[in-house]
Amino acid sequence: MGDAATGHDADRSSDAVGMDLGTTYSVVAHVDDEGVPAVVPGDSDGPALVPSVVSFAGGTPVVGAAAKAAQAEGEIEVAALFKRSMGDPDFLQPLGDHDYTPTDLSALVLAELKARAERFLGRAVTRAVITVPAYFTHPQRTATIAAGRQAGLDVLKIISEPTAAALAYGLRPSPETRRVLVYDLGGGTFDVSLVEITPEELRVIGTGGDHQLGGRDWDDRLVVLLRQRFAREFGVDVQDEDNDALLVHAEQLKHALSARQDGEIRIESGGRSGRYSVTRQEFEACTRDLVERTRQLAQQVLDDAGLGWEQIEGVVPVGGSTRMPMVRECVRDMSGRPPLGGVHPDQAVALGAAIQARWERDSSGELLRLPASGTARSRVPRVMRDAIAHSLGMIAESEDRSRYVNSVLIRKNQPIPAQQRRPYQFRLRDDAENLLEIFLVQGETESPQECVYLGRYVVTGFSGSSGPAVVDISYSYDQNGVVHVSAVERATGTALELAVEEVPDDVPERFLGRPADDGAPGGVTIYLAFDLSGSMSGEPLEEAQRAAEAFVSQCDLSRISVGLIAFSDRVQLQQRATRDDGEIRAAIRALRVCQTGVGNRAHPFDEIRSLLAKTHDARYAVVLADGVWYCQDRAVESARRCHEDGIETIAIGFGSADRTFLERIASSSEQSLFTDLNRLTDAFSTIARELTENRRAGVRTQHLQVRDLEA
Repeated sequence: MGDAATGHDADRSSDAVGMDLGTTYSVVAHVDDEGVPAVVPGDSDGPALVPSVVSFAGGTPVVGAAAKAAQAEGEIEVAALFKRSMGDPDFLQPLGDHDYTPTDLSALVLAELKARAERFLGRAVTRAVITVPAYFTHPQRTATIAAGRQAGLDVLKIISEPTAAALAYGLRPSPETRRVLVYDLGGGTFDVSLVEITPEELRVIGTGGDHQLGGRDWDDRLVVLLRQRFAREFGVDVQDEDNDALLVHAEQLKHALSARQDGEIRIESGGRSGRYSVTRQEFEACTRDLVERTRQLAQQVLDDAGLGWEQIEGVVPVGGSTRMPMVRECVRDMSGRPPLGGVHPDQAVALGAAIQARWERDSSGELLRLPASGTARSRVPRVMRDAIAHSLGMIAESEDRSRYVNSVLIRKNQPIPAQQRRPYQFRLRDDAENLLEIFLVQGETESPQECVYLGRYVVTGFSGSSGPAVVDISYSYDQNGVVHVSAVERATGTALELAVEEVPDDVPERFLGRPADDGAPGGVTIYLAFDLSGSMSGEPLEEAQRAAEAFVSQCDLSRISVGLIAFSDRVQLQQRATRDDGEIRAAIRALRVCQTGVGNRAHPFDEIRSLLAKTHDARYAVVLADGVWYCQDRAVESARRCHEDGIETIAIGFGSADRTFLERIASSSEQSLFTDLNRLTDAFSTIARELTENRRAGVRTQHLQVRDLEA
């Protein structure tokens, strides 16, 4: 879904530019022959900013200042703020004789930027890097790529606006690691990104935002205030047909209040005319909650990264709305220092996109002189890593099969590109169409209702006719933050057919009820129990953690829950069994030697038996030991009680582990395994594959054959 933009084979005689496709204003920039990025001015050196407004008043589309003027005059055949609806399949705006999608309207704006650049540069412009809010979802990003292509552009790359702004501000590698927060408040969207600069790279390490929060919301508050005053004076409201003109004048008043303590506006509607004065204090009072929302989102990004304000160098303001005094005061209050300066906030994003466009066009490592660096010439970072703004998940059943949940596959804030592979067991039937249905979503909450659905992915083409099949499905974010999916049948190693279909009309309502019992394989709950005594220090623990993560990657987490127990002198529940990939991996990475004591005086079996007592899943324990336990008789007796309760126990040992003891605590001698450290990951991976592929998944007793794994 949403093929990545590539197109690096365009005619090199044409130019590559950076385009900031904004909600209210758009800008195009280029890198000149001297290596200096600069915005493309308007005709006759007019304003560089192009209003993102399209007018059809004259029958043919007009973009920019003339269209905005038509909007101010009350013309109804005008489209604006359509970027907020980017990627929405239900948004259609009737203009003239046609219905236009946000992609269609954005393509007209991009075409105007392309034409402006060609007039200024005197040559063809066929390639562009286009910016999007960091918080744009997959549908919004693919719609932006489509708009660029529709405008006649080869889209080299989609880059997040805060990342582009960081480039424009000249944030290049230094001997020390530095961090800055990019605070991007545009006309229609708000993004905040935490950027880390090391000697080798510029990397986004955290991002957040709200694509329904921007300068337009401040305008709307002014409109409400002014309409109330108009209604109090005349006893009637401003007529709907006059509202667009009022919005334009309210925006002008907002700009005036950034420079002065008060401003005046005239409203004409229904044959009535009123003149009203608004002070900056009144304006700030009715919009204080909006700026507070940006503060909360900025704080959340820092909290997610585990950092405090004292650990960042400063805040980079981006977007025209950051010129409002209340916003700059908010930045100063929350960070403890004034905003960083250097580049015009309206132009920073386009300039950064132009730098990226030159780098994409020619990776020879040429020098670029950025405005922030004066006359010195510096090399732009050769590695720039953006981050995932939204976790990618799929709709799955909860562990108790009582509800549907968003099962996260790739968590937000990982660097892109990113990929995750996950196996699924799928039961083939002779009497039915064999298709595996996957609903992919973006979102951070467990509730399917609060997620953005990317599509219905349907996998077909299975070679078998009946019985269980294991499908390895790969999910990835490409360099543009666009999602890709592929599927391979494990038994044959062949790629399966995968089609992306529209989300059905009954979704998400379908996933708000209780899942039906469709005869699918039952659930499995597994606890990994790791000996963390002193002898596990160094390489043994590192290999055990790698083995555990490999185990998780081979488990079908749509039906397998994994928990983690640490033990040595005492027992500690590290992670209760869950199907959340991120939680399991975080618990594995948090394991520390001697966190439960230095010796081997405890065993995990009583804890395992207690944790698994109430589950109706098939139940397993995988116990790892590297030495001799002091409590062998007690451990064997407790392990026996687990076996009697139907908990299948697999014992894995290496180093000084007692082989005879491993056989006594395992469910059977075939369930014990002695290996060496280098083969530990292979052992855990094979056990996970056996669990995923086992034909009797869901049966309370399943004897896995592990003896053939011995070194």
